[in-house]
Amino acid sequence: MDPAKPQLSELNLIERAAVWFLRRQNTVDQPCLHRWSAEELRKIRWLETSAVILAAVSGIASGALLGGLEIWLNETITDTDVSWLRWLEYWALFLGISIVISAVEIVFLYWVVLWRVARVTSIAGLRLSEPQVEQVIAIGLSRSALDLPDPQEPIYGIDPFLRVSRWRLWGYAVLYRLKIGATSFIVRVMLRRVLARAAVRTLIPLVAIVIYAVWNAIIINWVMGASRIRAAGPIAVQELGQRLSDRVEDLDEEARRLVLEAVAEAIVRSANDHPNFVILLERLFRELGIRPGTLDMDWTVQRESVRKLNADAQALLLDVLQVTVMLDGRPGRRQLKFLREVCELCGRSLDARRLRAHYTEFFRGQGIGALGRA
Repeated sequence: MDPAKPQLSELNLIERAAVWFLRRQNTVDQPCLHRWSAEELRKIRWLETSAVILAAVSGIASGALLGGLEIWLNETITDTDVSWLRWLEYWALFLGISIVISAVEIVFLYWVVLWRVARVTSIAGLRLSEPQVEQVIAIGLSRSALDLPDPQEPIYGIDPFLRVSRWRLWGYAVLYRLKIGATSFIVRVMLRRVLARAAVRTLIPLVAIVIYAVWNAIIINWVMGASRIRAAGPIAVQELGQRLSDRVEDLDEEARRLVLEAVAEAIVRSANDHPNFVILLERLFRELGIRPGTLDMDWTVQRESVRKLNADAQALLLDVLQVTVMLDGRPGRRQLKFLREVCELCGRSLDARRLRAHYTEFFRGQGIGALGRA
């Protein structure tokens, strides 16, 4: 099966439920994709802020409950009672009640984020229906809302992880899944080491309340930011596709293929299988008339062909690449290095300040902004 065409049957139960919830709550306010107005951007920012506030409050609540539970158990089962049956009872109660509290908190946070992400999609004019592109958007948004990693699979024959070693991929996956639970555990261990004296050890549950609140706020702020990038991607891809459609007749087949080779290299350098890349490649292959799976994927050979392009083709190539590196978030070091390399091949220099300004416009839902027209 084409990895660029994910199906709901491939998702686990939680992901399918999240997609169903997003579609059910997605009542489109606008008839089509559009740039976000100032009022719409204010609504989106408030949705993000309220999610962070509620996450912090839930962290305070769960931290207080867990802290109170630990204090109560310490008072009930003292350090002097060393019976293994009593300690077994201690840990059974603590772990059992902790799991229930944590489960309720997670469900609440999922609801907070999913409802707000659905509202953002409505404001942005996204349709989360069954067709391929809409399904990719819906699945990508559900994964960001659930704070789940995207599947590490090729996109239209392009493998973003082509140059990433297997052990690094495995390490990333483990760290991604442990970033919340492991952090809380490590902090508690450190606190117990620092506050080892019995007189101050009772402060640990109270300090943990602050830690839970702050950590929840950080994670949900990150999740809402990632969701906004996925919501802003389709309008940028649509505008880029329209620009290509207007100018594709000026490109011969070699130039069109070179554009896709450069985009593929930018995606490989990102080492990220972001859903925005899926809808970008779907649009590029369609507009440029190139069949997926036919690229050479050897930039060391293709790069010198950039010098042979005329000025207009070079400008269009740079526009496409600048959009590509923004679609998965703020451009990283390897992406910027690649952009500089292509700019030098075109006899230009990369204007990093201008690129940051374009990314800000993209993040504010303004599509590709003034890219290529300044």
